[in-house]
Amino acid sequence: MTPPITLLESIRAALAALPGVQTCKIGLEPNITPADYPIIRVVPSRMLPGDTTVSGEMLTRNTELMIYFGAPVQQFDEAPDDGGRTRLEKVYAALFDMEALILNALADRPAGVLWARYIETITDEDRLDTYKLMAVRCEVKG
Repeated sequence: MTPPITLLESIRAALAALPGVQTCKIGLEPNITPADYPIIRVVPSRMLPGDTTVSGEMLTRNTELMIYFGAPVQQFDEAPDDGGRTRLEKVYAALFDMEALILNALADRPAGVLWARYIETITDEDRLDTYKLMAVRCEVKG
């Protein structure tokens, strides 16, 4: 069985290599600053026994993860992007691009990951003024 911290570190390494990521860490620390964005944070939410055992010894473990990702909101960004989007629409477009990169990285199975299953993406529902935060909820086996 891959030790849980080793599995998280492998996922962190794969996500840290994605284009545009400023910081990527395990856990949601309280002192995140604007300089940290765009961010990815890998947060385990639940760990369960896997279904693979030999002589009663657990060989795999299923881990539910929240992979938080976010970007700052540029309040006065009126220059349209290639799709004609400004301000918040631009941030959403960038975050959905990042979501796709995260899902592809999981599908490529970082070291120690036997499979990954996407569950959902949760948004902050525009409740934060200075940045947008989303989270991919997924399960990995390792």
